[in-house]
Amino acid sequence: MPKFLLGAAILAVAIVLAGINRGFDVSDEGLYVLLAHPFQENQGGIFNYDLFFKLLYEWSGIHFGIVGLRVLRLAFYALGAWALTSFYNSLNPQKAPFSKVYLLAFLGLLAGYGFLPASLSYNHLTVVLTCFWLALIAQPKWTWINSILIGLVLAVLVYVKVTTSILLGGISLILVFWFQKRPWYQLLAWVLPFFVLELTFHWTLGENAISRLSEGIAIQSSRGDYQFWILTKHTLVGLFWSLMMFGAVWLIRKSFKNPFLQLAIVLPIFSFLFFKTKITDEWNHFFLLLGAGIWAFTLNNLSPKSKRERRLPWIVLLIFLPFILHFGSNVYWLRIGIHYAVFWIIGIYLLMDNFPAKWKSRFGIGISLMTLLLVFNGLWWHPFQQKGLWNASENWEYLPHKSIKLFPSQIDVLENLERKTGEEKGILAVYRISGIPYLLGKTISKNPGIWDRAQLEKFFPNGYSAGQILYYPIDSLPENFTVEPTLIYTFE
Repeated sequence: MPKFLLGAAILAVAIVLAGINRGFDVSDEGLYVLLAHPFQENQGGIFNYDLFFKLLYEWSGIHFGIVGLRVLRLAFYALGAWALTSFYNSLNPQKAPFSKVYLLAFLGLLAGYGFLPASLSYNHLTVVLTCFWLALIAQPKWTWINSILIGLVLAVLVYVKVTTSILLGGISLILVFWFQKRPWYQLLAWVLPFFVLELTFHWTLGENAISRLSEGIAIQSSRGDYQFWILTKHTLVGLFWSLMMFGAVWLIRKSFKNPFLQLAIVLPIFSFLFFKTKITDEWNHFFLLLGAGIWAFTLNNLSPKSKRERRLPWIVLLIFLPFILHFGSNVYWLRIGIHYAVFWIIGIYLLMDNFPAKWKSRFGIGISLMTLLLVFNGLWWHPFQQKGLWNASENWEYLPHKSIKLFPSQIDVLENLERKTGEEKGILAVYRISGIPYLLGKTISKNPGIWDRAQLEKFFPNGYSAGQILYYPIDSLPENFTVEPTLIYTFE
């Protein structure tokens, strides 16, 4: 299996690198790249990891463009796989070969290319930081350095996705101070990194997470799709359907001994749940439902000894971790959950320690094939909100020495907009078209991503009467916006 895993990993990376300078999504990816732009405002920011990019530019002059962010994502995935391997070996007394676990974790992370654009985003950072959190929190030997590093991970998560930082912080308190009985004064080491970061950003950039979140939470909560009960529903719906699949497999395994009969009953149930939960053209949730079924299969085959082992609480954590990380997202869990599938993969592989070698080998081959399919489909065949990536053949320079290959029709739109917008560096772009100003070498006034009218009114309560507006008409403009907008009907 290691050779197969290695071959699959090399091929998956090759697919990623082959498209690293092609295609661009102007909605979500536009937000990601503007968050890495050193001169982009982020007033009332919810996602504040842009402060790290601004600080890096302040100290070194480095500015990551589209290709740079895609390379950075791949590098972070490689580091995240190393952290997950460390976590696995902390719990596994049998100490499986490092390369086998590493490649399995790396392939699991690469499966995240199946949904959303290729550039580094808060979703990818959340997953990688959680990999490091697991590696640190599960360490059998505890030191002050360990406490400070856990605090650093939780602190960085405040800037990436604050809901995840709060939830993982709460779980950390339970694991460390209740189960592991660590002294409470070590909690000081957790909060220290956050205060150091906040002071550094305040002194260097004149702003920090606290100053932004105090305004940003109110702005974000004004959006209809960010109401607390809707965010909770998005996560609970995914949990419900996963439990349905889990429960079905569990009951069938308990009720019938013949494996062929079990499969004959499971397949129609799986097909029903797959089509019942298919709300878009995407089909990534196929693997999430399949994963829920595999969880039931492996847990059903646990020996009594395995159930008594100290790692069982960690297994339970890995089962629910994808839902914990998802909370706060306005995208249904079954659409975006593929980003978090790596935690299920590692958890299931931990449970397979006492399984025959052929089952572990089949599992590894299955993960390899799944990842290759998701990477090819998500980047080349059906990239997020784009045509097939092979159509992106024309070079476009959006900043000095930074270029990307786009579709010829997109080049025509950009050349026309370039003539209209002139030399002005800061313009307003609404709604969900953050990437168009970026491709024109410009930034957006006040915030990098304006998605709907409620958000726009919060940022501009007195209207907008000077400057230029790029307008994608999926929502109306406020009445006190008196500037004649430049309409954008399509960018394909």
